[in-house]
Amino acid sequence: MSASSGAVFERSPVVAIERAGPLIVRTDHGHVTADRVVVAMGAWASQLRELRRAFVIVSSDIVITDPAADLLHRMDWRDGVSISDSRLMVHYYRTTDDGRVAFGKGGGRLSYGMRIPASFSGPSPIADQVTGYLRATYPWLAPVPISASWTGPIDRTVDGLPFFCAVGRPDLVCGAGFSGNGVGPSALGGRILASLALGLDDEWARCGLVRRPPPGMPGEPLRYASGRIVRGAVARKERAEDDGRQPARTDRALAELAPAGLVPLD
Repeated sequence: MSASSGAVFERSPVVAIERAGPLIVRTDHGHVTADRVVVAMGAWASQLRELRRAFVIVSSDIVITDPAADLLHRMDWRDGVSISDSRLMVHYYRTTDDGRVAFGKGGGRLSYGMRIPASFSGPSPIADQVTGYLRATYPWLAPVPISASWTGPIDRTVDGLPFFCAVGRPDLVCGAGFSGNGVGPSALGGRILASLALGLDDEWARCGLVRRPPPGMPGEPLRYASGRIVRGAVARKERAEDDGRQPARTDRALAELAPAGLVPLD
């Protein structure tokens, strides 16, 4: 095997990273002693004790319609461009090659204690709610059945930006906190993590996103309780704006405490 190649072992979930001496990555059926370890697993990075206050875990939930190519053609919506709106609990959607509409909503549910429960994987438990937002946005899609839904965890930081850093020791590096916007920046993240893992001093290792994990998330149970209060205020504020009503002053004030998104709240 050349120095530039490597082996990929799928379906080998890591159950522990031992740090007392050389880094040892353990799975259910074996272990690897590593010179360097890169942790790049999104919300599951919460298992590292140093990162337990770096972000909050929220769900992102998606529904997808049955094929409706003829209807999309009549509405001239055929380009497959991804769309997202300016709300904090963002709506994002696009058409697919086979004429479906995939519609998602961020910030649906909060996890407790940085755990990722089973309800954050598989079919979405709030599919009916997401479907309602889809049909409110595009009423002409109301006759089209929903064929499937799914959900997943998002690692949301206070400032809405990812971070890249060594965790406790220089040979263990991590990238996390993409806040639901990881698809595009992942190429940049890969370059940064490669430079950090190799100990380079280049433009990627000196990037502004190489920083300490952002502070600001309280411990439990305060994080969950306060998160539920703020999330409820954001939902009411955005629902009032959707209806053309002035949000309540209390809801506007509480919404200002929410983690930042890619766009301002106001």
